[in-house]
Amino acid sequence: MNAMTRKYLILLVVLVSLGSVSGCWDSREINDNFVVVAIGWDAAAKRHLMFTEQIAEMPPQAGKQKGAKTARSSPTFVTVSRDGRSLTEGPRNVHLRQPRSPLWQHAYCYLLGEDLCRQGLSGAVDYFLRNRNIRKTGYLFVARNSTAAQVLQVPTEVEKLPGPALVSMIKNQDLHIGIYTPTDMGDFLTKTITPGIEPAVPGVEIVNENGKKALRLSGMAVFKEGRLVGWLNEEESRGYRWLRPTPLAGGTKIIKCPFCGKPVLLDTTRSQCRIKPRIQDGRIVITIDIKEEGNFYEQTCSHQLLTPKTFPQLEQQAAQLIARQVRAAVNKAQALDSDIFGFGQAVFESFPKEWASLESKWAQVFPTLEVEIHVKSEIRRSYLTTETLQYHF
Repeated sequence: MNAMTRKYLILLVVLVSLGSVSGCWDSREINDNFVVVAIGWDAAAKRHLMFTEQIAEMPPQAGKQKGAKTARSSPTFVTVSRDGRSLTEGPRNVHLRQPRSPLWQHAYCYLLGEDLCRQGLSGAVDYFLRNRNIRKTGYLFVARNSTAAQVLQVPTEVEKLPGPALVSMIKNQDLHIGIYTPTDMGDFLTKTITPGIEPAVPGVEIVNENGKKALRLSGMAVFKEGRLVGWLNEEESRGYRWLRPTPLAGGTKIIKCPFCGKPVLLDTTRSQCRIKPRIQDGRIVITIDIKEEGNFYEQTCSHQLLTPKTFPQLEQQAAQLIARQVRAAVNKAQALDSDIFGFGQAVFESFPKEWASLESKWAQVFPTLEVEIHVKSEIRRSYLTTETLQYHF
């Protein structure tokens, strides 16, 4: 080995040694922190704000010695609340009493109390946008008829952490039932600060089931200028979901057998909505076109429904059902004077010059808009059978 090679080898060893000693300058040891899985804010007395965080308390590791007791298999949680004069002071009052630092980046969801939302979130929107520890991909909920703190204290079945449980609930119902629209923090903030569109957020309420408290998704909270102005019921929430701008998959529709009126269930495999404004006789008219495809899933009678003659009748019923749900959502939004569908944005994109004069008075124009709804529904498949089986008992 010559002198030059020996020199480079020594330099390499020194650099590797320094790297292993220094490590990452901003690393945080997990033992010095605790994991926050959900965060909530409520209105409090004296114009204060109540902050609540749900902390995952992981079970102790099982002993390695023979005969040691088995550790708990499911995690538990604790909730901690403190009030403050601002959104920042509440968390700091909590952490002044904690021996470890919080990891907010692991928060699954955020909850806002109904009272706080009705007071208005103008300052909160700025805080959520500015705070780098608030995950914009975290799911957002409004605690209905209760506080965020109360919701975060209710244990749930299967998933023991209420925060992650709410996220699973909103995702599962969107795929299998199709009532409420999942909303993340980023979507809420974007719609709040963008002209021509307002956000709607799924609600969650505390119910009593067999003498125990449980959580249930309940309605969509409608906002206007950062303030909660009303709620969509189940039918209206379904209608709002059909107007989602991105392709939609999942959900069910219950129609009636054309022969006996008993329930027939169709599921949705794909749906696309397009909102098209036009100017007619000097006024704005909104056209909603929905194309939906689904499968025949279940019937509760023995009539032969899987026939070329019957399918068009079922498809017509499905289209009428979707149109009725959309109309209900539009009527409620216009009654609340909140453009949660983005009709204003559609006008801006199609007629930017006209929007320049409409934007300042959109609150007066939106409730009087004429809205046309066109729905086309098709049944594509019937899964494993192509006819209704007949049973003889």
